[in-house]
Amino acid sequence: MKLRMLSVVSIVVVLMIKSMDISAQDYNNLRLFVNAIPSDPSLVPFPLETQLDSVVYQLAMSEGVMERFVGESDSSSEVFAAYERLKAVATEEELNELLLHESPIVRIYAYRALVVNEMNLNNDYAELLVQDSTCVDWFNQDATVNTTVAKMVQQPYFD
Repeated sequence: MKLRMLSVVSIVVVLMIKSMDISAQDYNNLRLFVNAIPSDPSLVPFPLETQLDSVVYQLAMSEGVMERFVGESDSSSEVFAAYERLKAVATEEELNELLLHESPIVRIYAYRALVVNEMNLNNDYAELLVQDSTCVDWFNQDATVNTTVAKMVQQPYFD
């Protein structure tokens, strides 16, 4: 009888602890609601729900679209490494959904991943990208160019 009571109590305690966990999306919504919490991703003390979520979050928080090598020293950028992970992790459906993401940088990288991986592109979403006049910064080697999403997706891209 004692053993059953202890197991029931332990189950209740575990469920209470689990219910107190906060997901990454809840944290982000809370941060947006209360501007007192810093938006620095290094301050998030827990991993995002999936690897794709964390890659998309890293791309969304980046300063702009970065090519493989940036700067005078031709150092490899962390943002491009995140794009490489996006190409490897995301499925065709997920990449097509990311074409509608609120971040223009994520939309560009999702488009590039679909093209490079030779996946089917949703034509309606692609048409929206071609008409998208959202401005983004493009870091290409030594130069920083202010361009639009439409121009970025219309120029040929080779990995």
